[in-house]
Amino acid sequence: MQITEHRRSPTFCRLIDAINEWTGRVVAWLFILLTLLVMMDVFTRYVLKNPWYYLDVNIHIMGTLILLGGGYAFLHGNHIGVDTIVSRFSPRSRTIIELILFPIFVGSIVALLWQTGISALDSWKALETYAGGFKFPVYPYRTIVVLGVSLVLLQGTANFIRNLIFVIHPKREGTS
Repeated sequence: MQITEHRRSPTFCRLIDAINEWTGRVVAWLFILLTLLVMMDVFTRYVLKNPWYYLDVNIHIMGTLILLGGGYAFLHGNHIGVDTIVSRFSPRSRTIIELILFPIFVGSIVALLWQTGISALDSWKALETYAGGFKFPVYPYRTIVVLGVSLVLLQGTANFIRNLIFVIHPKREGTS
């Protein structure tokens, strides 16, 4: 489904779209920071022969980009799918398949959310840090993991609601 078709979506769906759109656009700016840090790492390693030990920072920035960008990618249809299999089907048939597969999506994401939530809570309780010399805190990042998974779940739910409306009232979603 194209993002332009979302104008007649329920308020909940538009709100989730707006949150993921805003989050994706804001988080995209981390690419600049990540690029600068990697350039600095290359410079200090190969020119100064004195590497900085902030690989954990790079990993967390890249992870944040991926995790918080997941809902944005899902919103814009840039996520991994089985399009090669269903591309020959009509839009309505593809939508019905997505509706049928939604419980598997929810089950997987809820299980992931449950486990990452436990991990984040335990990390906050222990004020977990990396064992290396930098002592980078882990607990904020584990919270970002929970937030990213939540955004994907919310976007999937918004897409499900839209798909349901499309199947029940096919003309409503496609009209201008």
